[in-house]
Amino acid sequence: MEKFDYTIIGAGVIGCSLARLLAGAGKRVALIDRAAPGTEASHAAAGMLAPSAEADELTPLFSLATRSRSLYTNLVAELIAETGIDPHYRTDGTLLPFATSAARDHMLHTLSWQMAQGARVEQLSSSQLSSREAALSPTFPQGPSPGFGGALYLPDDHQVDNRLLMQALVSSCRLRGVDFVLGQSVSSIVVRKGRAIGVAIGPESSSETITAGAIINASGAWAAQITGDGIPAIPVRPVKGHMLALRAAPGQRGGQPRELLRHVIRTEEVYLVPRHDGRIIVGSTMEEAGFDKTVHAAPVARLQEAAQRLCPALASAEKIDAWTGLRPATPDGLPVIGPLPQRAGIANYWTALGHFRNGILLAPITAEVLTHWLLNGQPPFPMDAFLPDRFAP
Repeated sequence: MEKFDYTIIGAGVIGCSLARLLAGAGKRVALIDRAAPGTEASHAAAGMLAPSAEADELTPLFSLATRSRSLYTNLVAELIAETGIDPHYRTDGTLLPFATSAARDHMLHTLSWQMAQGARVEQLSSSQLSSREAALSPTFPQGPSPGFGGALYLPDDHQVDNRLLMQALVSSCRLRGVDFVLGQSVSSIVVRKGRAIGVAIGPESSSETITAGAIINASGAWAAQITGDGIPAIPVRPVKGHMLALRAAPGQRGGQPRELLRHVIRTEEVYLVPRHDGRIIVGSTMEEAGFDKTVHAAPVARLQEAAQRLCPALASAEKIDAWTGLRPATPDGLPVIGPLPQRAGIANYWTALGHFRNGILLAPITAEVLTHWLLNGQPPFPMDAFLPDRFAP
């Protein structure tokens, strides 16, 4: 088969974002996936762009996520202009309701290091919370006396409709000349004289090789299954999550219909993500279940009940869908981005893996960093914390 400049394994949000930028730089790019683009974790996500949600302490991930969120305004504008597909990027922020002043103080203490890094956090009284989201319960679920409560407001948390984002990215890739090789599983990385020169696709007995100047593994939860002669398996494992979508009648303000919810609402039990079309995305569980994607009634029911406690109007909402996704997790919770170390003895093999619950959020920065790195021989800023050499033997 013909040779490409770059072959990317995995046509999810990470792979498509990277392919789009490389093709935009004039490179010939092949995207390989065993299914249709964006049908795994990228499809299952909620689309929250919230660096604060995933960081319990100051780690390199918080800085990377904050950088990536800042890229979304331009990315969405480019995608709309290029493809006509609007991913419905929203900047309404996140509300973190609390039951007591002690709970509020604990949340503020937890967020204090983020505020020291410039994150904005505003305190809302119960009346201010009610004026922003009238559909929420008048008291925090399982909270104290009526009339007490409030929320912390994170104005810099944003969201995007991840499924529309994937449609836009795929369309952009096609317009830029990316070759999609779909319905094909990668059986191995082809290595010659210490260099990754291509990928073998299809059954081993009749496999074909797609050759390229460099190979990038962006295969998500399946990354550890893709190896080659001398290429170590990156320790990425799937973490299952149940989610569902509800559709409720819109609320009222001044006699006029309005969205039932405007902000992302997040508690320890559940999160609610309003969509432009009236859906409310409800998530999410965390389950160590291997590659099992079966939807079970019990976790879906628990999520729905938690959503109804938080927003009583959802008690009459129609459940329109329920699904699971497999998040690609690493042992230390950080993504794996960059080339194999020199001591591995394999050149031209790169990783863009282990983004866990942050694939949508981290896609723009991952694509930008790797594109700069591949084209210029070095990353635009230090990436030591994310290199695969922390796992390679």
